[in-house]
Amino acid sequence: MQDDCITVVLGLPEVRVVREEETTEAFTVEVMYRTRSAPCPRCGQGTPKVHDVRVQRKRDRRLWDKPVFLVLHKRRFRCLGCRKVFTEPDPVFGSRRRSSQRLRVFLGREALHQTVRHVAHKEGVGESLVRRCVTEEARRLLGVPEKPSPARVLGLDEFSIKKGQVYDTAIMDIEEKQVLGVVSGHRQQEVQAFLERLPAPEQVRVVVMDMHEPFRQAVEMCLPQAQVVVDKFHVLLHVHRALDQVRTSLQPQRGKKGELYRARYLLLTAAERLTGERRARLTELLGRYPVVQRAWARKEAFRAWYRSATRAEAEQGLKAWEAEVREASLGSFQALFPMLRDWRKEILNYFDHRYTNGFVEGKNNRIKVIKRMAYGYRNSHNFRQRILLTNYQEVTTRAA
Repeated sequence: MQDDCITVVLGLPEVRVVREEETTEAFTVEVMYRTRSAPCPRCGQGTPKVHDVRVQRKRDRRLWDKPVFLVLHKRRFRCLGCRKVFTEPDPVFGSRRRSSQRLRVFLGREALHQTVRHVAHKEGVGESLVRRCVTEEARRLLGVPEKPSPARVLGLDEFSIKKGQVYDTAIMDIEEKQVLGVVSGHRQQEVQAFLERLPAPEQVRVVVMDMHEPFRQAVEMCLPQAQVVVDKFHVLLHVHRALDQVRTSLQPQRGKKGELYRARYLLLTAAERLTGERRARLTELLGRYPVVQRAWARKEAFRAWYRSATRAEAEQGLKAWEAEVREASLGSFQALFPMLRDWRKEILNYFDHRYTNGFVEGKNNRIKVIKRMAYGYRNSHNFRQRILLTNYQEVTTRAA
């Protein structure tokens, strides 16, 4: 006698197979629950008396690249005590669901790293079902803790939901490589409201950020014991821009684009990463443009400064670098002095706590991929939800 199997094991021990049929298009399997009685929801008394049976057609996961339809013989019982008629529980599918629980979980997990349209087309289901499955999976994964876990090193960075219009802030645990939360906006009050809800805020020792004043103010208000570290790659970005301004000031503004126009990435590439051929090209170029040579040397000197062994050595080295810039009379580099003055302490904090926002920037690239996959998000809540779900996707990937 068939029992919980068709050509292969059905894998639903709660039900038994009554009948099955395979065609070239699909599998159809008639099933019913194994239990012979059910508890009355009114009085709690168990009853075996079946009042009637109704048939419900539901969708299950594909088998051998064919859709599987489960035809459930769903019974209604009559309580022998209070005479109430009620429908038996439906744990495999859920109340008023047309698909199995395992199919919905599968669709939700697949749509975490693929587009809803692609998953719906591949599985032969509607896009609205896939969206609901993603929401269910997100609630299951994100609903475990309501508050973020304690962290020692935080990373703050802003990203745009709509280019140039709306900004959000991602707050991450750099040591555990987890997104702790996504804040709507990038102003002090918005970031401060999140930091105030952090569990065990006294455990936070370092906060890495770019040079965004509202971030610094929010940290000083909520985490006074934490050291603010300016991400070194953001500082180097300003230095690279200063070098690029020297280059563009010398290249022709109109007409044929010369060698300086084509040399941008050659000048910005780290010296130790240049191959023999590119190094020779750079040496030849710098020989023809002394101003560019002085600017390039200041850029490389600043990169070397970040390799200082101690904070005291870094303080002396930064003063020496500023003196060299003044002597070289490079206006674009001297324009960096206000930034170095206003954020000096936070920049030098790097030599006490050598953390960067590299992981945070990697997450930002992941966020951009999520936006491109969906061709943008109109619902900002769904977008933030997707970002938080990347924690679970990466844990699954590392486990595999």
